Amino acid sequence: MTPIIFRHKIEYLRALSAQFAGSSSPLSRAFCIPEVEVTRSSRDERILLFLAVALMERLGIQVQVVVRPEFSEVDGFALVPGQRAVVANWVRTESIWAADTVTQRSVLRDYQEAFSEARAHSVIQGSDPESRLRALAGYLDIPWSWLIRRCRELGDCGTASLVRPRSRHLSVDALDDVLRFLGALAPER
Repeated sequence: MTPIIFRHKIEYLRALSAQFAGSSSPLSRAFCIPEVEVTRSSRDERILLFLAVALMERLGIQVQVVVRPEFSEVDGFALVPGQRAVVANWVRTESIWAADTVTQRSVLRDYQEAFSEARAHSVIQGSDPESRLRALAGYLDIPWSWLIRRCRELGDCGTASLVRPRSRHLSVDALDDVLRFLGALAPER
């Protein structure tokens, strides 16, 4: 949920999107979400995950979702093909977080292979954000028509009356933006 409420995450995603706007290859993110985690999660948790992915798609960041559990062992990384990878881990580290830049060609190849695998085996294939998000809603077992209708209703009135962040580091602006974006999509095909 962090990308939709934490101001610094929203700013980061917007800056990243702007930096790669008009690029010949679209900016992409890959996530590992095994089926067992989907079935173990509550509907509310799956909806928050969906909204976070929808925000990225709204900003022009194409998202891939892989389900093979072995991908959950790959640290989070951003890849500049052939140049470097920025590796960040908040899960499997003894400190609060760990980050590093990798330039060794053999390691870069490993990250490129992981990303290529994710792209090839994503469960949310599609040529546009709507088709990828429809596929994600299906994978997360969230009824598309219901989801779009609720997003439209919430987007029309805004969430400021429901959610009042008590910190300057939090904002509902991106949440309202993604709700309006989703609400504008077709409920049925």
